Amino acid sequence: MLQSYRGFSRDAKLVVVYSFLAWLGGNIAWFILPFYYSSLGMSFSQIGVIFSISTLVQAVTLLGSGYISVKLGYRRTILAAVGIFFVARLFQVFIPEFWSFALASVLLGIGMALEGPALMSLLSEEASDERRHYLFSLNAALGTIGAALGMYLGGLLPKMLDGSNPYKMTLLFVALLVPIQGFFIFMVSPVLKREEKKLRFERELVIKIAKFSLPSALIGLGAGVTIPYMGLWFNKRFGTSLESIGGLFAIQQFVMGIGTFTLPMIADKVGSVKTIVGFNGSATLLILSLPLSPSFPIAAAIYTIRTILMNIVNPIWDSFMMRFFTKEERSTAVALRNFSWTTTFGIGQLIGGKIFDLSLVMPFFVTGILYGLSMITFWLLFSKEES
Repeated sequence: MLQSYRGFSRDAKLVVVYSFLAWLGGNIAWFILPFYYSSLGMSFSQIGVIFSISTLVQAVTLLGSGYISVKLGYRRTILAAVGIFFVARLFQVFIPEFWSFALASVLLGIGMALEGPALMSLLSEEASDERRHYLFSLNAALGTIGAALGMYLGGLLPKMLDGSNPYKMTLLFVALLVPIQGFFIFMVSPVLKREEKKLRFERELVIKIAKFSLPSALIGLGAGVTIPYMGLWFNKRFGTSLESIGGLFAIQQFVMGIGTFTLPMIADKVGSVKTIVGFNGSATLLILSLPLSPSFPIAAAIYTIRTILMNIVNPIWDSFMMRFFTKEERSTAVALRNFSWTTTFGIGQLIGGKIFDLSLVMPFFVTGILYGLSMITFWLLFSKEES
């Protein structure tokens, strides 16, 4: 297995290190922000508004981010995103007001929209079609391990840091990580191997993008309803401590990161489409059963397995999609696919905050139904494609 992951370029390795650090800091922030906001007296609904601002701004920016990344170059686009991330984190740390959090969410949305397509396109240039799913899986695996460490630190750091608001100090730590991750992208070769041509939106291209966007939109809507609130849900439902929640999230991310290394071999044997539908379909059944869990250990086990099954196939999704687009089309295709997911995820966050204020059970059924519809749609669209 290790032999399959050898031989990647220096630039590819630098991008992978960047992803590790980005997921590390990003997941510390993702874990701690709901508790930070809650400590300031914000309700589920208010937290949902803050989260949805970020994702909706990201969605709007994605409409032009593919074009921007081609004009600026992938490396400079990612560096611009890193600068925006740094400013946003400083707002969150030093101005703990609703308007400041809203502004930070706007900046984070812009940064994520610029970063995602540029990073994916940059990585695509570093491997052949036959090896791409291995490089994407390596990037996702180490990023997910970084996320695991981030989740663990998100639960641990507030107890280690002194001060009236340890959540704020934890976010300051996240802010200081941002320039470090930016250094690794700065070291990537600044000149692209190929210049992309001007993209023409012909009917065939629009149809291809729409086919990938529809399943992504359904998943985004379902994920937005529940996933941002899981830490608070465990706390409200079972009285689980911050450390235990952080430890749970860390374990599932670490296992998921290790498991991601094996997915390219599975996809090679059974096909990308069957791998995606099989794993995500199983995760759908688990999310439906989660609110029926009688205790924290059972709920933790279900959520851990569900998260691994749902997310472990993401690099297979991405690599499978890249096969359908030319180098000239990829950054824009990724941006518009991400637009569909991000738009519905933002809507889902807003809806989810309101539903959770009413019920701790109903959001999971909404998510499960939407996940199921996504897999049915994906199978109908791609089951006949060569895997």
